[in-house]
Amino acid sequence: MTERTEAVYIISVAAEIVGMHPQTLRGYEQKGLVEPFRTPGGTRRYSQEDVERLLLIQELSNAGVNLEGIKRILSLEAENARLANQVARLKRLLEDAERRRGQAPSRTVVRFGSSSSSLPDVRRPNPLG
Repeated sequence: MTERTEAVYIISVAAEIVGMHPQTLRGYEQKGLVEPFRTPGGTRRYSQEDVERLLLIQELSNAGVNLEGIKRILSLEAENARLANQVARLKRLLEDAERRRGQAPSRTVVRFGSSSSSLPDVRRPNPLG
């Protein structure tokens, strides 16, 4: 475990750090907004990453976003991070393959939908018909 993900704060300490009531943190867990580590005895332990997530939840809530909206935003952020990691991995694989073939790594920027791309234009079905 890295320092950021090491679950070290008990609920009362985490709640104090973020300025929330412990019951609020329990509610956020019930709604699936945060998932603290559970000890074998069932005690919640929060990491620094969890605390940062709680602060983001608080910021979004103060901005008027409801809990379902916050849940969706967090889900989209996680998906964005996953896709960014996948793109970085694919770029490394492409550069490695090009090096093995004796070519300089490509620095081409691919723009979807442009006529200069060799990739097909990706279209999603319209959910409204």
